[in-house]
Amino acid sequence: MLITSRAGTVGDIDFILDRAEDMNAESDWNLSWSRDVGRQYLTSLVENDTSDILIVERDHVLVAGAFVAASYEFHLQPLCYVCKFWVVKEHRRGDVSNILVKDILQWAKVRNCSHVFTTATAGLNKVEQMLFVRLMKSHGFDNVGPTLAADLGGSANG
Repeated sequence: MLITSRAGTVGDIDFILDRAEDMNAESDWNLSWSRDVGRQYLTSLVENDTSDILIVERDHVLVAGAFVAASYEFHLQPLCYVCKFWVVKEHRRGDVSNILVKDILQWAKVRNCSHVFTTATAGLNKVEQMLFVRLMKSHGFDNVGPTLAADLGGSANG
């Protein structure tokens, strides 16, 4: 099995959107799905100089990705935020997720980011959440504080 990684392109967007709707259904956040909003968001990630979609492929099939952004706030070095981290369900056990985390860290280093931040807020079941946290901790991520959220009335019906 050949595992490779690369930066995402506009040509990957339809494939990502095809998988993203299924992944959205895994979350218990009960959010409304919009392919058009997703397309606009993914296009901006690819076209913006401070963000990317990182892709991992197994045998030339896209099986994982991360949306990353360098945030230039008030500091000499940007902060890196992992906006989304996903692995197609049937590829979650194995090397794919480790490769993706390494790619995220490399992406941040190339951009001279001081830190990489991610959250385990996908609303997945407890086992998947725990595995994500364990994965990140195995690559040097630490708990640095709680994530807080306020429900502003989002629904599955828009």
